[in-house]
Amino acid sequence: AATSNDNDNDNDNNQPVVASTSIPPVPSVLPPGWVTRFSTTNPDLKYYFHQDTGESTWERPIDPNDLLVVPPETDDEAAAARAQAQAQQQAVDDTAALVQGVLAQVSESSKKKDVPPTDGSPAPARQQKDRKRSRGEHEHSSSRKSSSRSTSSTPEKVRVLHILKKHAGVRRPSSHRNAKITDTKEKAISDLETLIEMLKEAEPGDELRATFEELAKAESDCSSYKRGGDLGYFGRRKMQPAFEKASFALKVGELSGIIETSSGVHVILRLG
Repeated sequence: AATSNDNDNDNDNNQPVVASTSIPPVPSVLPPGWVTRFSTTNPDLKYYFHQDTGESTWERPIDPNDLLVVPPETDDEAAAARAQAQAQQQAVDDTAALVQGVLAQVSESSKKKDVPPTDGSPAPARQQKDRKRSRGEHEHSSSRKSSSRSTSSTPEKVRVLHILKKHAGVRRPSSHRNAKITDTKEKAISDLETLIEMLKEAEPGDELRATFEELAKAESDCSSYKRGGDLGYFGRRKMQPAFEKASFALKVGELSGIIETSSGVHVILRLG
């Protein structure tokens, strides 16, 4: 385990090394209270020490209040999630088609039974019961199909691109673009509105995504700028509430308006 009897080092001089392209880059500044130290027994081993709690760890700490609190899924995990979602949707579609086929057969059978006798007498009581049963089955099947569509339309995870514009009033007014951000909130919103107008000029689909990624790389104050603003797949309670609500409310391929959080102002494009 890491020990706490070593010398402090400057946080800003110890950049993390990203071991895999699937792991997002971490901020260059450690969360409050954390410092970098080196082992006394092996000076080549670096660890992290919290000055207030005495906690030590080999893993670089991440501020739990950061917008990106979990790394995006790997390509394999994302592909598996998409395949599972597609399989579930296909199962729902197959069930709906089967129900429609059964209902069509029942309806056709009912029409034949409803032909009155040639002598003009009323239809037998059994035929009336069959019609009532058919209507009940139809209503029950429609209710189940509607419930299945409602459940499948609420995703467990979403994938989005976003562009973040920070201002002087955010909890951490610094980024890779500017060590000390002094812009007002109004200026950040104005800058983001300009980017949104540019995005609206792009054709929906591949062109919109490519334009968004290029603008994110050039303009976003989030560390995800290197990936074109891609935050990967994330579930509920993984992002700030306003950001999560907007992300899950969007349709795939849809662009949001301006979203405000304690990190700044955002525009979001949902990918999946």
